[in-house]
Amino acid sequence: MNRRQMHNNPKRIHRYRYLQSNQRHHERHITLKEESLYKPLLTTFFIFLVVMVILFPTSIFDNMIPDIMAFLRRLIGWLSLSATATLLILPVSVYDVELIRIFSDTARFDTFYVMFAIGFAVFADTLFAYVGYRFTKQLSKLFARKAKKTDVEKSNEKLRKYGNYGMFLFSCTPLPFTLAIYTAGAVRLNRNGFLIAVAAGRLVKYSAFALFIRLFNINLVEWGKNLLTLIFPGQ
Repeated sequence: MNRRQMHNNPKRIHRYRYLQSNQRHHERHITLKEESLYKPLLTTFFIFLVVMVILFPTSIFDNMIPDIMAFLRRLIGWLSLSATATLLILPVSVYDVELIRIFSDTARFDTFYVMFAIGFAVFADTLFAYVGYRFTKQLSKLFARKAKKTDVEKSNEKLRKYGNYGMFLFSCTPLPFTLAIYTAGAVRLNRNGFLIAVAAGRLVKYSAFALFIRLFNINLVEWGKNLLTLIFPGQ
């Protein structure tokens, strides 16, 4: 009787089964709806398209908006420098070198440009720090295998003792920042506190750099050129 009523009911909801699990053998299948693939595929395609348009040097947009395209390429370059400096253990941060060059050149870059560069650097470093925190196990095997044992022990000790307060110190001082990121991911520091500590630390660091260089009118680029001239006078 119930089956007959359901069959005659015009408002019956039809449910389509894409894959049915075999209950006899306790097999599990993943069901994928066609609509669920649209959003990630379109998002990936859009990001790829934007990156290609920005990086491709002879796109049609270079004739239409050359200044904007040059600015976007500069942002992509800053992102690559931030990713390199944040995820790779290097003796010198390549992003710090670029920012110091900007801070030192008072003729080309005004205060508002410096403030924007600092804000973007804080955003980029925090973004890639989260990537390192989120994928610690995979990235540490690739980039932190040759880290010094003393640095690893120092990072573990400080972060286990001080938590995200220690992460703030690693973010704003010359302490090994990249290694601290992987250590924070390994000991599973609070994620929100981690992001706040990284952002605040990088803001303090870059603001101090800019203030010191601009306040005392220090041009480290010229100092470097003069030093190279003294070392290699014939060049």
